[in-house]
Amino acid sequence: MKTQILSTLLLLTLCGCAPKISEHFEQNRYVRNYSLHIVNADLQLYFKSPADITYTTDKKELQEIIRQQPFKLKDPVLVYGKTDDPPYDVFVTVSQNKAHQYPQDLIVFDTLIQKNRLQFIGRPRVTNARKSLAIDLEQMFKSVELGPGYRKDISTVMDVVKKHENSNKFYAVLNEIQLFPTYDKQEEWTKFQMELTYASFLGNNTEYTKYLKSLESRFKPNEAIVNRIKKHVNATDNAIDSIVSKAKNHRVVMINENHFLPNHRLLVSDVLEQLRDIGYRYLALEALASGQDSVLNQNNSYPTMETGFYTSEQQFANLIRKAKALGYEFVAYENTDPNKNRELGQAENLYNKTLKLNPDRKVIVLAGIDHILEQPTAGGKKWMATQFKNLYNIDPLTISQTHLNSYRTLSNTDYSLIPSGHFENERLHAVDYLMLNNKRIDPSNELGTFPYQNTTASTIQVALFYEHEILNNYDYHKKVPYFTTLLKAGDTYSLSVSKTGKSYLYTFDKTGERLDKRLIDRDGSEIKDLCF
Repeated sequence: MKTQILSTLLLLTLCGCAPKISEHFEQNRYVRNYSLHIVNADLQLYFKSPADITYTTDKKELQEIIRQQPFKLKDPVLVYGKTDDPPYDVFVTVSQNKAHQYPQDLIVFDTLIQKNRLQFIGRPRVTNARKSLAIDLEQMFKSVELGPGYRKDISTVMDVVKKHENSNKFYAVLNEIQLFPTYDKQEEWTKFQMELTYASFLGNNTEYTKYLKSLESRFKPNEAIVNRIKKHVNATDNAIDSIVSKAKNHRVVMINENHFLPNHRLLVSDVLEQLRDIGYRYLALEALASGQDSVLNQNNSYPTMETGFYTSEQQFANLIRKAKALGYEFVAYENTDPNKNRELGQAENLYNKTLKLNPDRKVIVLAGIDHILEQPTAGGKKWMATQFKNLYNIDPLTISQTHLNSYRTLSNTDYSLIPSGHFENERLHAVDYLMLNNKRIDPSNELGTFPYQNTTASTIQVALFYEHEILNNYDYHKKVPYFTTLLKAGDTYSLSVSKTGKSYLYTFDKTGERLDKRLIDRDGSEIKDLCF
């Protein structure tokens, strides 16, 4: 009898200590669509999560995770996820209980909707992860929809981008993005970035100016930084010569860009020839799609719409064309291993595809914003340049065009190079030099002109392609125009045409319908009666 009582008490104790998992856990649906969307039809629940959080879908695995936590979860767990960069854990509990208090080292958001109480509980595994966790958890919490009107159809503005990623009808894509509805502030910001990006693909135009002004109107200058720039910017210095001189003492030069500022690509274009003359032979581009370096390195190759998303922008494509003519070898180094830290994967790919193979050949790298930071951030994140420097004991020359971009008008020259040591800001110290880039995106002086008038009643996109890149009729839709812009109704524009060969001209309306086609000779005259 005593044995039976003890067994019963032990069973009750074990059951009482067993981790609580919601009965709805196995009905969770995880939809990866640029963000990660979590939907539970039983609860009529939706919320959105950062894509880099990994969620547990196995019940036994979740039970063990709950047991190992240094705090007690007081309601049934519906969702659990974790990320290692930055390291934190996220739990979502659901019940009809009152709100519970948790230890102060945790971050908690809770809400009561139609008698269901949801608590989003975040545990930073290191102190430096707390700030990132708080931002991510709040965004997840704000995206919650619970009840009959919850979001079932998971589509985002990035679906529009994905659908048209190989289209050079940039005006039509921009128009579709502008019409796309958004559900929250995070999606509004994503939509705005893609509007700005596609407007930048169309060169200098009123849409791009509008979006850029809207973005920069939010900026509040730091007076200490303003004073430092005014003190140390030197309008008489030749920034290009300075870069080349400093690059002689390095094996790798890393320059960054903001993906919707095409003039950042002009700096790289302007240093290509002089850097080639001192031993630089590789051009490593973060924006190259996987395997596209092998394609570009073939004879008679050129950028296409498959080369990469950002390489579809005309200044980027023209940079590739120039590098190809100068004999550079292209390197695609983006990390494609989903199980590897992106920055580590980039650093390894960069080294393995360049200096490991040819130690005497120097490397130019064009990367996005913070990837060239040589020091860990305050949160402990090690970006690509930091990983590269630590792994291979190679100190790159790093030049940031992005960190002082909003202060660029303090200089009146195309390029102004300022040593980072003049600034006290820790983030500015993480590169060697800071660049103020005011270079205008103007047609090359190697191009002739062809006056073209928009005789339609609406704005159109006009695009020019090199004849030697168009292999057959209608092949233009796979190619990257060397020049494209928006032309308002009735306006006339002096288009830039090649002096070395013929140019194809096409125009498109805002739905992508082709309106006009012409063949322009190198002297700027139109070639008539030609089918193409």
